[in-house]
Amino acid sequence: MRGRVLTLAGAIMLAAAPAQAGIESIAQLEPEAGEWEAEWFGAFDGDGEQEFELLTGLTDQLALGGEVEFEGPRHGLEFESVAALALWRFTDPDTQPLGFGLMGSAAINRHGDLTRLEARAIGEVKTPRWWLQGNAILRHSRDDGDRGTGLAYSASVQTMFAGLWLGVEASGQAARLSGDAAAAPRGRHYAGPSLTFEHEYGEEFEVEIGLAWLARLRGDGPDSAPRVFVQFTF
Repeated sequence: MRGRVLTLAGAIMLAAAPAQAGIESIAQLEPEAGEWEAEWFGAFDGDGEQEFELLTGLTDQLALGGEVEFEGPRHGLEFESVAALALWRFTDPDTQPLGFGLMGSAAINRHGDLTRLEARAIGEVKTPRWWLQGNAILRHSRDDGDRGTGLAYSASVQTMFAGLWLGVEASGQAARLSGDAAAAPRGRHYAGPSLTFEHEYGEEFEVEIGLAWLARLRGDGPDSAPRVFVQFTF
């Protein structure tokens, strides 16, 4: 199982800015055929964002699953949406110099209204010493009458040191292609240090925990904030 880098946070986990989330997650090329993957992603910028995801690998290329998203915990947890996910892996980073895949998702809110359509190009390179990950994201969002389509990104570069992956992570919303600023923000950029721990327990269970602290470098998004990620593959 591989990882998504997470946010260096600890005691500051509940510090947040009063704006909407600007930190992006990093999707990966997992799970493989016959595996399940359960993960929690928590961003603590603005009101906060909590995502719970479950995927199963149907073949070496195809994985399907779902995701539930909540806003919080700044003012408690409030259900936002549920999404269907599909991942197609063209190449595996465990066997090829470059792993590459595409992920698509569609989300609806509690009223059954479509709130998000998203496509991600996922790239990954992993060697015993270096781990590089990147997502290019095309997203169409609808919220309270606002609609917009934009380009976002997330990326990580880490190196193995003392049994941990240490490095830097960056993410943000780069451009608005159409629509309203509220639905498709642009010019928001974050970056900061990251740490990832991963360990296999036996042959069929693996856990990954990531921490990162993402500082706002530019734009009108939320202030600097932590994000946390915990992932189980079994």
